[in-house]
Amino acid sequence: MVMQTERDQIREQNVQQVFNYIYDYLESEGISPTFNEIGAGVSLSRAAVVRYVDILEARGYISRVFNVPRSIRVKHERL
Repeated sequence: MVMQTERDQIREQNVQQVFNYIYDYLESEGISPTFNEIGAGVSLSRAAVVRYVDILEARGYISRVFNVPRSIRVKHERL
């Protein structure tokens, strides 16, 4: 059994927050949020948001088109 460090737990919480924000924004607005909007919504820097969006994409939870604004699409229900 692998134990998560506190840093791992915080990262996973942030990944989940970013996903949930994207999911809720898409549901309410009908378009995906920008990285800046996500950052403001979950109190993270734009750089952190980019990192967590990359993680979500690598895990298959979302898809996006590189360098195309508002192109995030959710591929799964809530985390």
